[in-house]
Parts: sequence; structure tokens; C-alpha cells
Amino acid sequence: MRPTVAWVVAGSLLPVMRRTRPPSTPARLSALALAGLLLVGCANSGVPEGWDDQPDEIGRGLAERNFIDACMEANDDLSESRASSLCECVLDEVQGSASYDDYERLDDHFKDKGDEATESGLRDLFAWFTDAVDACNT
Repeated sequence: MRPTVAWVVAGSLLPVMRRTRPPSTPARLSALALAGLLLVGCANSGVPEGWDDQPDEIGRGLAERNFIDACMEANDDLSESRASSLCECVLDEVQGSASYDDYERLDDHFKDKGDEATESGLRDLFAWFTDAVDACNT
């Protein structure tokens, strides 16, 4: 039996769709993008204003920690080590290709139009994000 994939609603961990086929690139892309939406919602010490705001003991900022945590949860159909590698890679790629302000625009886009998001729409508006996912999904 193949694993199921749960997509999440922006700002929520409620699954809205389950599939029994392996996740496609658009499904993985959507899961990662929606995972990032939890950045603001999960911030328990305030809303981060940059990747490195509110660092922990090893220097990782609150936004980074929240992204990794949400990404891991959104990709629970993968092994823990694969999900960790994927999430760390996407975070590194995003941080290397876009500003935190760019990332906040992506977050706002999903808050406003999350249920309408498509891979082609994301590619048109946020190519840096889809490129990051593609680079890490190999």
C-alpha cells in the first residue's frame, strides 16, 4: 500500500485532501509552501521580522525553526531523515535566493489565495520558491 499525503490548510494542520498515490511535484511543492505558512501562526514569542530573529541556543532563528517544524509535519509521508534533508535544503535554497520580505509576500499570497494556488501560478509569481523546491526534490 502506498503512503497517503495530507495537504494542510493555510495556518492550520487540518488535512483537507488525502491521496493514495505517491506525491507529485505539485503536491510536494504545495505541501512545502503551505508548511511555510505556519511561520507566523506558530510563532509563540512574537512574529519574526527576519530569518534569524529570536535565535535559539544554536543560533537558528524562530522563523527558521518554525519553517523546518512545519515542513517536517507537512512531509510526514517521507522518512524522517528524507523529510529533514528536504526541508533543510529548501530552507537553504530559499534563504540563498530570496529576501525574508519576498518570503513574507509568498506567505501573504497563501493567506489570501491558498485554496487557489497552483504550481504554474507559484512559478509565475514566486519562481525562486519553486526553483528551491525543484532543486531539493531530486
